[in-house]
Amino acid sequence: MSNPGQTDRSVLEAIRRGDAEIWSQLVNQYHGRLLRFAMARVPQSADAEDIVQNTFTSFVGVAGSLEIEVSLETYLFSILRNEIVNRVRTQWAKRVCLIQDVYRKNGDYEPADALGYVCAASPSTSWCVSHDEGHELLRQVLTGALRDVVEGFHKAQKLHDLKMAELLFYCQLSNVDAARQLNMGAGKVRTFKHRCLKRIRKSIAERCPTTDISISYSEDLLTEVWEDQRLSCIKRSTLGAFLLEDLSPEWFDYVDFHLATMGCHFCRASFKDLQEEQQTSMRQENLRQRIIASTVGFLSKS
Repeated sequence: MSNPGQTDRSVLEAIRRGDAEIWSQLVNQYHGRLLRFAMARVPQSADAEDIVQNTFTSFVGVAGSLEIEVSLETYLFSILRNEIVNRVRTQWAKRVCLIQDVYRKNGDYEPADALGYVCAASPSTSWCVSHDEGHELLRQVLTGALRDVVEGFHKAQKLHDLKMAELLFYCQLSNVDAARQLNMGAGKVRTFKHRCLKRIRKSIAERCPTTDISISYSEDLLTEVWEDQRLSCIKRSTLGAFLLEDLSPEWFDYVDFHLATMGCHFCRASFKDLQEEQQTSMRQENLRQRIIASTVGFLSKS
């Protein structure tokens, strides 16, 4: 996902000024997809609605001190996830991908040590301490490194490689399981994984040439960063083109994989919102056509 643009910054500034119209536009723009995401995670629709309302309330509460580093959509989804976790307080509420859920549910999932040698480890230091300065530095650096990897695949149009990266690092599948999903040899996946880790290490070194990052972290942190920053989530315009079947074969295949196979809950929520918008638009257009058809005869008599 790209860095926030000037539009998000101007929207945030308007909200800080108390611009009710801009705030209403923001709510209209995002409440649908946030609600779809919440409804996929909590059993009761009323709970989902409360969670979405709390999300916007929390956003307003921090808008005055918020420093834009990612898009407003990313901030809203991050708040939403926290609201869901607080409401449900069960492990399943924090899972990212449908394919990951299936593997864990079937008992076949065994996480591999993908990032054990990227940085020096200190087992006694918990990566869960969210307010620790070193931990936050690590998150920022890791975010940049992973974004470099994802954007590199985009620019080179290596969408098959992006699939592998999502399965390995976002879903934490083993080499064998990722190879099975992509119908390829496990050796090729292993080589690809090694190259990705090498790129991540290089990116970290370039970002912190004089800083010793010695906080321990696991693959869970990598997945957490990938999810929080929505690094490989698909733009809404691309989802719209997918809905209209107006994408190149390569992109159509990747979006279908991201939605249906990997099952990114964020993008599935946005896609469902788009589908409902399209259906509503079609119903309104059909109604308009019926009105015109039933009244055009009266125009000639008037």
